[in-house]
Amino acid sequence: MTRRLRFVISGSCALLAAALCLLYGRQVREEADRVRTEALERYGGEVVSLVVAPEGIEAGEVVSGRNATERDWLSDLAPEGAVTSLDEVMGTEVTVPAAPGAPLTALNFRDSSDALEVPDGHVALSLPVTDDLGLPESVTPGMTLAAYEVGDDGVSLLAPGLVVLRAPSSDGRALGGRGSVSLAALPESVAGVLAASSEGSLRLALPADDAPDLGASDPEAPSEVPADEAGEVGQ
Repeated sequence: MTRRLRFVISGSCALLAAALCLLYGRQVREEADRVRTEALERYGGEVVSLVVAPEGIEAGEVVSGRNATERDWLSDLAPEGAVTSLDEVMGTEVTVPAAPGAPLTALNFRDSSDALEVPDGHVALSLPVTDDLGLPESVTPGMTLAAYEVGDDGVSLLAPGLVVLRAPSSDGRALGGRGSVSLAALPESVAGVLAASSEGSLRLALPADDAPDLGASDPEAPSEVPADEAGEVGQ
């Protein structure tokens, strides 16, 4: 085999590998869009277009077509102050980080003097307040909440330590909703919390000060509670 032939074969293999990677990435995006479309059809309601950060945006980054896009979203689940057009924020610097897959809101563009103080190692989330969320009316900044997901198989703990950064204002309104709550979550909890919020299966609960540590390992404590025994979480 000549050197030229080896170069041709190597180049062809590299091109094939790149094409396969692009194809796989497109299939992953199509699958994510399919799951989201099914969720929208399942829960119904008015659909609006929101600006979303697919890979997340860090503070100091500028919004562009590379790090943000418009996606359909249920109006009842849209967070307060959600950005509905990419043109509105194109070229604008982000002051509060946006989590991957999260809609951009006015929270992400606050002046530095009014920006939320996010604990080290956490990500700020803005979740719409719905009737099913179970958010206690007495919640105030600094409180710690626990997030649960309610499904056909029962109730499972998603995140035990969500810190309230900003509670819903009395006159706050989302697009068809009842305002939003800003929380600080660990990065590994973000995807699960956002997915449950988007599907309407998220519930928030306020543990008592003397409640057992929900994040501790307890072999006798079940990680899931059967749906017929769980009751209404957070009510």
